[in-house]
Amino acid sequence: MSLSRRSILTLILAAPVAGCGFRLRGAFSVPFKTLYLDADMDSPFGANLKRQLTIGSDVTIVTDRQQAEAILKILSIRKSRTAGASSSGETRQYQLSETVTFRVENPKGLEYMEDTSVSGSRFISYSADKDYLSRESEEATVYEELEGDLVAQMMRRIERSMHKVRRAEREAVKE
Repeated sequence: MSLSRRSILTLILAAPVAGCGFRLRGAFSVPFKTLYLDADMDSPFGANLKRQLTIGSDVTIVTDRQQAEAILKILSIRKSRTAGASSSGETRQYQLSETVTFRVENPKGLEYMEDTSVSGSRFISYSADKDYLSRESEEATVYEELEGDLVAQMMRRIERSMHKVRRAEREAVKE
């Protein structure tokens, strides 16, 4: 079987990327097959979390805690908005911040991952003359993007933590 020049070139270009751990943004390698989300699924963050997990991983979100290998428990979500003023005292920008605290445990309450917080912030500029009416919708859009980044941070932390837990479990079985 012969390969075309294009196929060979694709293989050569893809080889370095394949070995470095590269993956598409939003793709998660969650180390369990089933997950229960203990979060307010009617909130924008809960909906964003479920959507990203469903699209970006092969984990199955279950509705019964006892069917889950792991439970992702959202402990708190704190949002803040800080105004930045110009030298004349007029508001020129806002800093939008959000912090999410979460834990991962099994259905029996055994802690896989202790309480962990992720946070992020974004700046949006503001002009009282022209931006007043659009500021609220812009803030909602910025918070949605920020929450997407927070979910990605959460998944990276869970991946690292759970791989350590699994490695420790394998080592304990060997001994």
